[in-house]
Amino acid sequence: MKKQSKKREPIYAIVDLETTGTSVKHGDRIIQIGCVLVQAGQIINQFETKINPRTKIPHSIEQLTGITNSDVHDAPWFDDVADTLESLLSDTIFVAHNVNFDFPFLNAELERAGHQSLAIPAIDTVTLAQILLPTAKSFRLRDLSSYLAIEHDQPHSAASDAEATAVLLIDLLKKVHQLPTLTLASLVKMKLQLPKQTADVFSQELEKRRHHPQNLSADLYVSNGLVLHKSRPLATPMAHDKNAYPATKKAKEKLFGDQLEFRATQSKMMNSIYNHYAHDAEKPMIIEAGTGVGKTLGYLLPMVYQAYPDRQIVVSTATNLQLQQIEQKTMPQLNAMLPFEVASVVVKGNDHYLDLAKFAHSLSIVEDSKLVQLLKARILVWLLQTTSGDMDELNLNAQQSPYFTEIRHHGLRTLSRDNPFIKDDFLMRRNRQLQHATVVITNHAYLAAHAAEFGHDALRPYLVVDEAQHLSDSILKKARQTVDFQRLTTAAHVLEGLVKEGSERNLIDVFAHLPLGIYNVELLQGDLQQLDQAFLDFQGALYRSFMLNAAGEDDQIIEQVVDNDRLYALLDTSGPVMMNLEQSLASVQLHFSALDHLFASRSDSWLASDRYLMSQFATQLAALNGADEVLHEFVAALDQYDEAAVFWLTVQQSHERSTMKLSGGLLNASHYLSEQVYPFFQPALFVGATLFTSKRSNYLYQQLDLNRDNVKVKHFKSPFNYQQNSRLLIAKDAPMPADADNGDYIRYLSQTIYRLANETQCQTMVLFNSLVTVEQVYSQLRSTDLFNQRDILAQGITGNREKLLKQFATGENSVLLGAASFWEGIDLPNSQLQLLIITRLPFDSPQEILNRAQSSLLKSKGINPFYHLELPKATMRMRQGIGRLLRTPDDYGVAVVLDPRLSDRRYGKTILNALPEMMPVAAAATANVIEETKKFLKNHERSTQRQ
Repeated sequence: MKKQSKKREPIYAIVDLETTGTSVKHGDRIIQIGCVLVQAGQIINQFETKINPRTKIPHSIEQLTGITNSDVHDAPWFDDVADTLESLLSDTIFVAHNVNFDFPFLNAELERAGHQSLAIPAIDTVTLAQILLPTAKSFRLRDLSSYLAIEHDQPHSAASDAEATAVLLIDLLKKVHQLPTLTLASLVKMKLQLPKQTADVFSQELEKRRHHPQNLSADLYVSNGLVLHKSRPLATPMAHDKNAYPATKKAKEKLFGDQLEFRATQSKMMNSIYNHYAHDAEKPMIIEAGTGVGKTLGYLLPMVYQAYPDRQIVVSTATNLQLQQIEQKTMPQLNAMLPFEVASVVVKGNDHYLDLAKFAHSLSIVEDSKLVQLLKARILVWLLQTTSGDMDELNLNAQQSPYFTEIRHHGLRTLSRDNPFIKDDFLMRRNRQLQHATVVITNHAYLAAHAAEFGHDALRPYLVVDEAQHLSDSILKKARQTVDFQRLTTAAHVLEGLVKEGSERNLIDVFAHLPLGIYNVELLQGDLQQLDQAFLDFQGALYRSFMLNAAGEDDQIIEQVVDNDRLYALLDTSGPVMMNLEQSLASVQLHFSALDHLFASRSDSWLASDRYLMSQFATQLAALNGADEVLHEFVAALDQYDEAAVFWLTVQQSHERSTMKLSGGLLNASHYLSEQVYPFFQPALFVGATLFTSKRSNYLYQQLDLNRDNVKVKHFKSPFNYQQNSRLLIAKDAPMPADADNGDYIRYLSQTIYRLANETQCQTMVLFNSLVTVEQVYSQLRSTDLFNQRDILAQGITGNREKLLKQFATGENSVLLGAASFWEGIDLPNSQLQLLIITRLPFDSPQEILNRAQSSLLKSKGINPFYHLELPKATMRMRQGIGRLLRTPDDYGVAVVLDPRLSDRRYGKTILNALPEMMPVAAAATANVIEETKKFLKNHERSTQRQ
């Protein structure tokens, strides 16, 4: 009997094209082809050639690819290599990073050269990576290469790109092979609509499993049809004598080993904190630690020695990015040094976490949306990795998708006993970890809302507030909410659609065989009509009370401050408007609860689609109840903090009143911190790189609700050499900042930015106060040749903040135009930022409603709002902006300020005094500023090259 021959492994042809543009139909042509053949996980052959496109290569493509017209002058025409390509690619599986570009483009060129288009399967590494690398931050080839440590020296070179994509493919195919069979089956069952034959990768692997079964990895387990990662073992603090704190340099160096370099300033900070809480713990402490001190380990190490093993430390941060960095970088580094193990847990709001039962249910729904299909596939693979269920790990910009509303967790109170995933639930896991953790990491908003939960036992935990300057703002942002009537009307209409006669299956069909069910569905029909009318009446009352005399042009968005007393009267639940709304909503809730009880009592009788309809109704009703809760919170704020609260209506003038929004909240924290947060902890430690605006200012103490006389303060200066490595240059002849529509001002900004960018050719960030000005300057720069030389990124135009930062951080000669959110929280070390241009001192717009209201409140108390609010805020923001420039000891750069007020006005000196004291400052004419900038950067570039 003949021995069966082993089936030949497929050959993958990984292809990358460089072209003169993106449209072959409009005459764009290939200028370089790179091809790598892969079989059985090995590269077996490579091919690369430049192509003469017989047309001029645009300058922007030359800049992008490094391929010039002279490079392709003597290269073969595409027709000359078409036979070779056809032979090379036949009987292979075509692979590209964005296959829907490369495959059709190559086929179009083959057809133009008189050949048949390739009739071979094709797969896409972008979508494969999105599914198999669910926590990657970006899926650009350059970013994936960095993420997976793939050598990729020449991005936008076809040969280098093809080779990097080949290594990526090998890695992705290994990950497919490692997928549990149950997860594979779930992916195949979804019938994923992926580019070309990409989905076949999963079905073919599943087919192999039928002949070669695979055991489940030891770190995974199956629960109700989902494969999940096992929880991390809980590290319980060992009850023993306290470990001796390493107070001396010798002791620290021994402890640090090769994990951390000894820094004198950081050591002083550590000792200062430890000594304070060991001997003088009755006072809170403020530590301002300049960039480069190493503040996170600087506070964590002494606090852990002080707390372990008896107490917890709650570390509150300003952003989820900082929270991630502490959990993923700092805590592992700390544990690698310590003679004892410290457990940590991240705690965020419920809606950050995945509800497993809701996700499992969503898999039973046949999905038409390609985006939602892809999200489901990513989450299935992510569940093999995550132990927290925190959806921020997915780094998605799509979390505004309605799908996420369906699968987010709504808290432990929503978990029923018959929930099949109650033992696996991520919030239950988190709470178990919370009981054993020494370090609890959270964000300011969660701290403000849940302080009492952290400090519920006799041993009050320690509290560290990192980036403390944002604590008060986080509370105020949390307290400021909006009722969007357009969203509420949409939710009400969705609910009506779920209970009225129609062509699609709805709750009438679900309960058709149950008389009590049909009775409640009919009652809901009437309830929802009344509710819809109640919302219209409420909007009408708001409009008549506050907007009748508000003038505006068509399509203009009008914001109108409302009188607190009149709003309070309107929101009174004993009045006709609110009473009608409350009664209508309560009636909907009552009759849906009856349906829900009936549904639950017959849990084995329903189809998956029936459960989905009930879930959909519950989700939309929750949105309406949430809006009602916000209205009650508005009443509570008016009751308790009348003068310190502000409310306003937003209406688009030419549209119906359904576009109306009612927004509002607190203007200041009004002792919230001292009454609702601090009492549950030991005296807090406040830390930040830029906390103070001047030696005399009370601004920070007021923001943190602290008594200045009862706080210990320590300053630790940045160890960076600002005198040698930085310059601050002020254009003293710049026009005074004017309104955004001032033509001369915008022209000056555009021309100066162009000249600075043109002369320096380095990574440049331009900070604005307004997105309108960003748009106007970008528009003028478009008419220059700067776009042929540089990668110009603009907030709100070429992408959102996250996308722009990813592109800028990996760029080499980019110019980024950004507004508010770019002033802080950005880490661009080494050569990622060398020129910072500040177009205008960062004062808040006096026309914005909240700023007007805050100023009025201070004036009513006899306080000058400029010196007690506006100037401190601008000074803080200026310090944060300048802080973007030097991030490591080897960094160098120039900050250019195009606002003469920094040198001309008396308050300019206040701002300058708050900046790094050794940073050289000079005011000069714009032409001299440009020349000095060029000279400084050139000298440092030469100096760096010599080292």
